[in-house]
Order: sequence, then C-alpha cells, then structure tokens
Amino acid sequence: MKKLYIINLLALVLFAFSACKKDEKLSTNLDAIDQNNLPKTALDKWLDANFVVPYNIEVKYRWDPFELNLSKDMVPPLEDQVEPAMQTVTDVWIRPYEKVGGADFMKLNAPKQFVLVGSPEFNDDGTITLGTAEGGRKIVLYVINYFDHTNPGNVKQMIQVIQHEFTHILNQKAAVDPAFGLVTKADYTANWYNFSLSEARSLGFITQYSRDNPVEDFAEMVANMLMMGSYEYNNIVNALPADPQAKLRAKEQIVVTYFKSAWNIDFYELQRQVQAAVQATAPVILGNSLGPNSLYTKFAASPSTETPQSAEFMTAWNAAKATMASHNFPLVKYDMTFTSDSKMTLRYYFTNAAGTTTYYGDTDYDMVFTDRAAGLVTLVPVSPQPSGTVYSNMQFISAWMTTVDGYIKNTPFHLDWAPDVVPGSQGAKGAKAAFYKVSDPNSYLIGVLN
Repeated sequence: MKKLYIINLLALVLFAFSACKKDEKLSTNLDAIDQNNLPKTALDKWLDANFVVPYNIEVKYRWDPFELNLSKDMVPPLEDQVEPAMQTVTDVWIRPYEKVGGADFMKLNAPKQFVLVGSPEFNDDGTITLGTAEGGRKIVLYVINYFDHTNPGNVKQMIQVIQHEFTHILNQKAAVDPAFGLVTKADYTANWYNFSLSEARSLGFITQYSRDNPVEDFAEMVANMLMMGSYEYNNIVNALPADPQAKLRAKEQIVVTYFKSAWNIDFYELQRQVQAAVQATAPVILGNSLGPNSLYTKFAASPSTETPQSAEFMTAWNAAKATMASHNFPLVKYDMTFTSDSKMTLRYYFTNAAGTTTYYGDTDYDMVFTDRAAGLVTLVPVSPQPSGTVYSNMQFISAWMTTVDGYIKNTPFHLDWAPDVVPGSQGAKGAKAAFYKVSDPNSYLIGVLN
C-alpha cells in the first residue's frame, strides 16, 4: 500500500509538470540572483582596487547566509559602512604588518576572504561572537553596522578581533611552542565567561577569554599586546602580584620569540606601528573623552612632587601653598572629577599641621566648550555652589587659594596631551594631559588622566 502511494504520488507530480509545460522562453533574468554576475558598483570597484588586486582578498558584504551559522539570526551590513571599515582594516592591520614584515607578508599570509555581518552573533551561553576564522582562509567580521571609524574604541575593538583571528591563521602555518600552554596549564576552563577579568589576570591571563584554552590564550596575548600598546599593557602587568606578573611575562616572551623565529618580525616594532596607525586613524579627542561614560573621569596632579608644571602655574601653586602653610593647613594636591562631559568638580587636598588629617575643598565648574574637537574650553564656577562640608571647606580656604583659583577660573584653555605624554599612551589610563592657556601656550597645568 505504501509503495502504491509513492508511485501514485510520483505519477501526479509528473502529470503536473507535463500539464504546465510551455514552449515560450521565460522573461525572468536568473542572472540577477547570481552575485557573481551583478554589475559592479563603485564600492565593488573600490574593494577590487584595494583588496582583490593587491592581496587577492575577497570582501563579501552582500548577504549570503550560507557563509554563516544558519541557526543564528543576523543582519547584513549597511553598504555605507563597508568602505570605512575596510579602509581601517588596511590602515591599522595591513600596513603595520607590511612595514615590519615586508611588502609581501600580507600577500602571502592574509586570509583570502572577509565576510562582513551587520550584527553580532549571539551565543547560547550569553556571550557574543565578534569574529571567527575558518581554515586559514576566511575571517568573518560582525557588528559592522555599529562601527565608527573616528571612534578609537571602535577601531581598536574591530582590529583586535582581526588580530586575534589572524593569529590563528599564522599558528596554522607555524606552530606555537608547546611551552606556552604549560605556563598556566591548571587554570584553563571552558566556563571562562563565569569568571571576572580581575580573577583572570590574578591567574596570569590577559583576558577572561584567554582561559578557554592555550590556542585562544596565545591569540588573546597577541591581539591585546598589539592593540593595548606597550604603555597600557605594561601598566596592567606591572600592577599585578609577582606570580601572575611572571606568568604573563613568560607568555609575552614566547609570543615575541614566535614572531621573530617563525616570521622574522620584531613584535615590539609591530606593536609600535599598530599604535601609531590607531592614533593616526582615530586620534583620541580629549574634548569628547571626559565624563562617567567616557574614557576619563579624573585629572589629578601633585604639583610639588610630581607631574612637572609650567613656570607660571608653579608660581601660583607655590604662593598658595605658602599661604596655606602659614595658616597651618599644608596644601598637598588637587584633582578634577568630570561628573559629565560638561561639568567638573575641582578638589584641593590639604591637611592639619601635623599631617594626620586630610581635608577636601570642592568647587563645581561648568566646562564651557567652544570647540570640543580642538579642546577649547573655559572653566566657569557654577553659581550658587552646592552646600555641604567639602564646599564649606573651600569657602574657608578660598582667600588663601586666590593665586591658583585666579589661574583656573574663567580662563580660556586648550585641552590637549601634555608635552611629556608617553607615545602610545593616548587613550590609556595614566596618560598625561594639560590645560594650556589660549593666551600663552607656554603656560599650562599638567595632570594624569584616569
């Protein structure tokens, strides 16, 4: 009976095809659904000129679900996001490798295909995927629709994903010293996402994801060292206790040795070139980087003991310091806390004569920017000031602080990096910045940003 049903069904299908047969040609152009036969747009021609011709790299941005995980919901990239993203790939990823590894390095080793996706890939464990590498020939880049090529954070995130995936590709061509996996052998875990970043670092891992396995750990070390730069990376490592610090330094040395022995690349020079490219592509604009939801929330200085200041500001500071000391309240330091992108609290720290009790004197300011991109700002005290102990303390010492307050209040400044800023530190915690007087660029106050 079952066989009969199948035969009858087959007969019905054949009848349907024969009954519907027409001799005339269809007018539909089926080539239109073949992406290989689509007419080239200006974007296609740009991609050909910048990726296909010089590197034999295909950049696939038209939607093709078969390039991706069919069980996940994702969206295609916006076309106007493709060129800015891929220009950044050229400037911050390809060019540094060419400068350090030679003109042919990327031609020989780069993946042969980039697939672009507008959204992230959401995983069942609550994490998201920002990039994947397949078989040494393909990198998938997600979240293209959210990419801003002028935002340093966006640039670092996207290129860090590529650095990570490209490391996997290099490792498939030249194996990593097995000693790498032994440094923190006991602390790898498939449940890495259940642990904090601070815990990961306390065990000798640069990120949480590093704990997944030695392969991912090596890729995370490479990507983070390149994208953090030496300044930020060394600050993180040097702040750790001796044991995790030694483990990270051991991993770092294996990374450096691997790049030199396998690829004849000076890893530290590559790191410098990547950081220079990031700064050139998406420089950190301080006027857009202040406040609770931004890079920096505090500007701090101890002018008497550290952070060299201009002569004019030091004259004002030393005068206030002498006056405060004469009233038995030694002046110690000051800081600015950015409570929003346009508001700041200036706090003076001073003590009793014995130095056993610290007091705070606060003044709230509006930061009036006339040009954020250029960092042109005037610091204007709000009126009236809030009430409370720290504000009353400021009223108490205000007559003794007139030289410093007079330097700061209602003065047009140019906010920029300090003259002695460490190269590569821009955008990192601990970088030095300065408020330069617009009327005299040689007069400034310097502080450390955090």
